[in-house]
Amino acid sequence: MFEQDYKNLLRPFGTRLLLTSACAAGISLAAVALLGLSGWFLTAAAVAGAAGPVAVQAFNYLLPSAFIRFFAIARTVLRYGERYLGHSAALRAMADLRPALFKRLLGQRRSDLMRLSRGEASSRFVQDVSALENRLVAQSAPAAAGGGLVAALIMCGWATPWSALILLIFMATTLTIALYVHRRPPGAETVSEQAAIGALKTRFYELTALLPDVRAYDLRAPLMMELRDLETRLHAAKTHMVGRDAITGAVSLILMGLCMTALIASDIHARLADLALSLLAASMAFDSLGVLAKAIGQKALFDQAQARVADLYDAPREAEAAVLAQAPYLKAGEARYDLDRSLRLRIDGASGGGKTRLIEGLMGLREDRPEGVYDRALFALAPQDAAVLTGTVRDNLMMAMSDATLKTLTREEQTARLWAALEDAALAERVRGMANGLETWIGDGGVTLSGGERKRLALARALLRDAPVLILDEPTEGLDLATEAFVVDRLRDRLKSQGLILISHREAPRILATQVLSV
Repeated sequence: MFEQDYKNLLRPFGTRLLLTSACAAGISLAAVALLGLSGWFLTAAAVAGAAGPVAVQAFNYLLPSAFIRFFAIARTVLRYGERYLGHSAALRAMADLRPALFKRLLGQRRSDLMRLSRGEASSRFVQDVSALENRLVAQSAPAAAGGGLVAALIMCGWATPWSALILLIFMATTLTIALYVHRRPPGAETVSEQAAIGALKTRFYELTALLPDVRAYDLRAPLMMELRDLETRLHAAKTHMVGRDAITGAVSLILMGLCMTALIASDIHARLADLALSLLAASMAFDSLGVLAKAIGQKALFDQAQARVADLYDAPREAEAAVLAQAPYLKAGEARYDLDRSLRLRIDGASGGGKTRLIEGLMGLREDRPEGVYDRALFALAPQDAAVLTGTVRDNLMMAMSDATLKTLTREEQTARLWAALEDAALAERVRGMANGLETWIGDGGVTLSGGERKRLALARALLRDAPVLILDEPTEGLDLATEAFVVDRLRDRLKSQGLILISHREAPRILATQVLSV
């Protein structure tokens, strides 16, 4: 699934990527020609100067200098084109991939989503997708190496055919060794760099949520040791990759030196200018080959990243809840409850008895769904564990308002609705006291708010959703008695036009429900 969708996603950028490769080939060709021709020109001019005034007058310096200027300008222009086309295609492609990946993630089974930690998800969305971006940029490396090799072979062949053959043999040897070094399987104890980064970020995210407990129980030493072990694994993975690059670079440098020696030996009787031409062109060809060797070295990292993204993208999707033409309902035993604006249902049961699981199944958030007809659009949910978006108060509230609703409201009307929801959740006075009101940044996960304030912010968000049935899971937990009474009174007014499914162990909200379902 991912492989095909990824190919379809890249198809609109095929022309740009092809032009990027063409530019890369042109850059290497121009660079080799520029250096080789410059060496030839300087050496030939020096020889002519040493030969006397007659040779100097006969030496044509205009044509070589014109070609040198041409190759210098061409290399600059092509470099700009290669950078612009390659990076714009890669950035735009990843800008399409990330939303598609997030959409697939939202459709996964809840059980799979719960196993995916924040750190691992962040690693795949950021590091792994960025690695795919770099793969697109690096795919022009073969063209770059090919352009440099062709130009160097032509220039070495200008000196003697043997020079071209020698260069071809040494470059082929260098490429073969690079492929062998980078394709050797790593040791069993070496994890992939991408997996090591994911593991470290996962554990770090877990520990940042427990900092008060870490300090209270003095767990700093063992946890630092654990993080150090994870960092050691990441260091080993990076060292493995860098070590291979170092070996390839060293081999390339040694072979380039041997190639230079062989070229000097083969061109010992050639003109001095031609020898300079072949030597400098060959050295630049090895530089072009280094781009390809680097891409080969990164291939394993690119493959790991693509496999991790594909694993996330292709995870089993949750079956969509069936929506029938008949009126939606919930059936529990012999009781049947119509899910409409007249519903006033309280779900009772012991802690851990499955009350939250029941309403999550009703909304289609779980595979073990109760009997009934359901659609998520029917419900506005204020969950027991209120998750708050990292952003402003307005950002958190606007999540509940559909695009269709937003299109019918002006900015002033939207703001009025937000304040009305905050009033009903007994949070308006607190927000008015903030430095920037609705535009106040509330930190990572609402860290600047108390637990009760986060609870009321989630309640206000649910009240903004235009849905027939409001689901409240412990809506007044953590609130003082006066605030709780105020919220319950406001909810009573709200329920004149909205249905209710309530889970609460506190007495005050229970008066809102007239029907009881025990689980």
